[in-house]
Amino acid sequence: MLAWHGLSQADEAAPAAGSPSFTFSGTQRTRYESLDPQFRKGFDESDRVLALQTTVAFDVKFDVLQFYAEVMDSRGELNDEHSFVTGTVNTLEPIQTYVAWRRKGLFEDGADSTLRVGRVTIDLGTRRMVARDPYRNTVTSFLGADWVWHDADGRSARLFYALPMQTLPDGLDAQLGNDVELDHAARGSQLFGAYYQLRPLAGKSVLESYLLAYGVDAPQSNPAAAAHWVAPAVRAYRLPAPGAWGYEIETIWEQGRAGGTVGGVARSNLEQRAYFAHAEVGYEFRGPRQPTLLFQYDVASGDRDPNDSSIERFNSLFGVRRFDFGPTGIFGPFARSNIETPGLRLTLVPEPRWRTMFSYRVFKLAEARDQWVGSGWSDPTGRSGRSLGDQLEARFIWAAIERRLSIETGFALFDYGRYPREVQGSALRGDPRYFYLAATTTF
Repeated sequence: MLAWHGLSQADEAAPAAGSPSFTFSGTQRTRYESLDPQFRKGFDESDRVLALQTTVAFDVKFDVLQFYAEVMDSRGELNDEHSFVTGTVNTLEPIQTYVAWRRKGLFEDGADSTLRVGRVTIDLGTRRMVARDPYRNTVTSFLGADWVWHDADGRSARLFYALPMQTLPDGLDAQLGNDVELDHAARGSQLFGAYYQLRPLAGKSVLESYLLAYGVDAPQSNPAAAAHWVAPAVRAYRLPAPGAWGYEIETIWEQGRAGGTVGGVARSNLEQRAYFAHAEVGYEFRGPRQPTLLFQYDVASGDRDPNDSSIERFNSLFGVRRFDFGPTGIFGPFARSNIETPGLRLTLVPEPRWRTMFSYRVFKLAEARDQWVGSGWSDPTGRSGRSLGDQLEARFIWAAIERRLSIETGFALFDYGRYPREVQGSALRGDPRYFYLAATTTF
């Protein structure tokens, strides 16, 4: 495979006039994860998984056309019927199969644009709302059209209309058996997105905005799954540089109608009003290890009153949590929903092939009466308070063979606060500890 890849890259570098270029590539990641004790309600005391993810991609490019296909095989081993298996298994799935049309000089000289049609993965902006998750063993894909434009001055625009794909298999036995079942478009669901980035401002600051429109026509059997709302967002940022400050501010507002449960009755037409905000400021120190220190703050609204006719709990759709809140996989206790969290993050480059990160965050519920999203625990009375606890996280990445083999390991230690201890009561198993070790090969 390495020999084939090298030949294909050589062919692509100098193709014959008018002939297409062909590239074959792939990755294989093996990751062991351990969680003890489990924090989720209804699962065994501890959990583990050997998450295997393999991808192969075929890319054929002509002057203006591109044909691209990517197959991903995601499997889980060492888990059992009491394990958390969500996001682990999607066996032999063509996550991307699209035709792309590329055109240069659209609207102005020096501009490039690409229209993709078919099944695609999408990374939008910071990836907090729509993303291809690099940590989770499975990825979210869409069926639709995606158009991207950018110019030489740093401006860019994007429009897409897509149907989210439902990851299959979704049954416990089928996932434990790593059964093969092709995904299909989620019935009645659709997502529209528009994005624009201005040319960099003075001081290298960047301003971008986007709008998402999400709709789900829920079946009569599950009216609580309905959703018809829009989410405008704006973001400004400047990356830290040696001896200089950087910052990031992003705000998102959700407005519309959504389904939910009120007084134990499922309803499809509740008012959706929710918000999210992220702010950080960082400084990169001069020095051989490139130390960068960040102060971060995130807040995602929660439902003030679970018994009224409105929903204030933020919905992060298909976003990634890893870079803000720590490892996901069988861990991932924090969602971008009903949460408030300040934190500190330090990144280092001890050696040219080493990257290291340390993070400390304090987590609280935004609303005490709303649920701890993703854990299965809730206290509608609010008497358990808001404190979820503190998390210490570390990550170490070693590029053992550049562009060929990387080793990554890390851990997260979650020290429970008042809320988990009181809401779990006698079911409390202790403070969760998570560890992982991964090897990724690229060919």
